[in-house]
Amino acid sequence: MFDINSILKNLEGKFPTEVVTDAVQGLVKKGIMEQYTEEDGNFSFQLTEFGLECAEEIFKDPMSLLDFDGLDEENEDGDS
Repeated sequence: MFDINSILKNLEGKFPTEVVTDAVQGLVKKGIMEQYTEEDGNFSFQLTEFGLECAEEIFKDPMSLLDFDGLDEENEDGDS
């Protein structure tokens, strides 16, 4: 798992916080990541099985990042 605050810190000055937060929530909605609330109330995230499959594909074929249309279509039916 990783902490959303570490992502925000690494991207500080590169993107507005709202953009990063929206992007992370988009990954949750697509079933790529799952959100957890820690005991202290902070959010953390973990890749789902589908997220791990996506990451594996990206490592095998980085150019696949340019074609994520199929990802949206696949998850419209709730498949992940």
